[in-house]
Amino acid sequence: MFTRNPSFGVNNNPQLYRLLSAEPAWLNVSRPLMEQDLRGRIILLDFWTFCCINCQHIVPDLQRLEAEFGDRLLVIGVHSAKFRNEQESAAIGSAIVRYGIHHPVVNDAAFRVWQGLGVHSWPTLMLFDGNGRLVNDWSGEGHYADVQSAIRRLLNNADVATLNRQPLPIALEKDKPQQQAQAKALSYPAKLAYLPDWQGQPALVISDSGHHRILLTNLDGQILTSIGNGQANFADGDFASAGFNQPQGVLARGDKIYVADTANHRLRLIDLTTKRVSTLAGTGDRGSILRRSAPAITNGRLTTPLASPWDLAWYPNDHSIAIAMAGTHQLWIYDTLTTTLSPLAGNGRESIDEGSFPYNSLSQPSGLSVHGDTLYFVDSETSSLRQLKNGKVSTLIGEGLFEFGLVDGDRGRGRLQHALGLVASDTGVYIADSYNHALRFYDFKTARLTTLLGNGIAGDQLGAASNARLNEPNGVILIQNQLWITDTNNHAIRRFDLSDQRLTDWPVRIDSVTGSDQPTELAAVAPIADSTPLPNRIVQDWPNVAAGKPLSLILNLPTGWHLNAEAPIGCSWTT
Repeated sequence: MFTRNPSFGVNNNPQLYRLLSAEPAWLNVSRPLMEQDLRGRIILLDFWTFCCINCQHIVPDLQRLEAEFGDRLLVIGVHSAKFRNEQESAAIGSAIVRYGIHHPVVNDAAFRVWQGLGVHSWPTLMLFDGNGRLVNDWSGEGHYADVQSAIRRLLNNADVATLNRQPLPIALEKDKPQQQAQAKALSYPAKLAYLPDWQGQPALVISDSGHHRILLTNLDGQILTSIGNGQANFADGDFASAGFNQPQGVLARGDKIYVADTANHRLRLIDLTTKRVSTLAGTGDRGSILRRSAPAITNGRLTTPLASPWDLAWYPNDHSIAIAMAGTHQLWIYDTLTTTLSPLAGNGRESIDEGSFPYNSLSQPSGLSVHGDTLYFVDSETSSLRQLKNGKVSTLIGEGLFEFGLVDGDRGRGRLQHALGLVASDTGVYIADSYNHALRFYDFKTARLTTLLGNGIAGDQLGAASNARLNEPNGVILIQNQLWITDTNNHAIRRFDLSDQRLTDWPVRIDSVTGSDQPTELAAVAPIADSTPLPNRIVQDWPNVAAGKPLSLILNLPTGWHLNAEAPIGCSWTT
């Protein structure tokens, strides 16, 4: 939780309905909500900004309340943006889809609702009765039980028959053409890792966050392995049944992939040899500040909860994994030999203090990269580039929670805007400057921050750096002389060649086609007698199909026949 300038906390007692209905920019609806839509309802306002990890933590609580109370409760998100990028409705819409938000959201970019209701910090919840009177309010996260009890009391004391339960003009962002990503191979890709030799060839590991899975591809973009059932859930097991929830950081070595399973609050292990997914740390509950070492597992049970792990790196040795624990504003260590968790940096206070632990403070660390004996990281909420060396944190770029922008220069002048990813090299640090939609570089020799591409405006354009555009890039890695970047809101991976300064697309070859275009149906039908087994191969001449059009293969089996799920089944074609 963090607090905005106190001048935004003046409560002038306005009318709830007038404040909300005066706002023109709404999301998850087909039209702005009007007073008649709001009157007579029990309303829970959620003041949030989509960068804020504490705001993200509240989303599951709101989903539980909505499921319990149905149309007796109207949840409205009031998005009062911290960062400039977050004022854009398109950016809010992408966040709504990513976080699975299904209630109406008003874009309070000018802070009119925030000021009118006297809000001071993100997140804040406000509960109003059927007459628009404030009943309770809560700041910060972790108030689910109290909010639930307050709503129940309101309903017990209200004449439920008189509540306004008329259907609202809901039109979810995920169903709108500008937000749909299901026609693409990737959905909100987050972080990347590189395996220089996987079964005789180099491979890329992708956290396909919006599809809740991990992909292993070759450098031609062919998917070698897809790990995860594609649903936002949790399960250990084989690759097809294992469940992730908005995974972010990935760390690869040999036949092992470590995953920061962010919304599940867990550290996961993918074993490419046994083809199994297991959990190394995290109970699934949202954890709190870690002040001393604790066992990840006690008597065979996972015992220490994590809080939104966001990225991973090997540090300070080859058996310790540094974790960007965004949810507690700390860096933790998971020791793979002793299976213990320890605090590495950050006292839990959301700020930018330097020095050794526990005196240093961090602000939602979101990207890690190691070079030599130094761990570099981006603290997203202070828009800062920082380093941990010899046990001490120092700041290279950044000044505080509300100091951000797209400015080149040294620490006193250079500015980032909620950067999420980075990779360190011999000469400096390349930064995915997410909310500036830019690629930046911090030069070790000059101690200056410069811009390689991007002008602060979201876009989707390839080519020369001067014209190229990204949309909330998240992860970046360096392979030879190319930067591989997850262009998150464009649902794509891009490559930036440091030699010719050009941005190109790196398409992942789709292993299953979905989308709004009607596919050309290729029916593979072979005359098979009921008493004979299916042939090992069915060879079929396909009709001509226009280039670029999706295909679907429909296998029509005779009545009573079915496919053996444990038998190998494949499809290939030649042209």
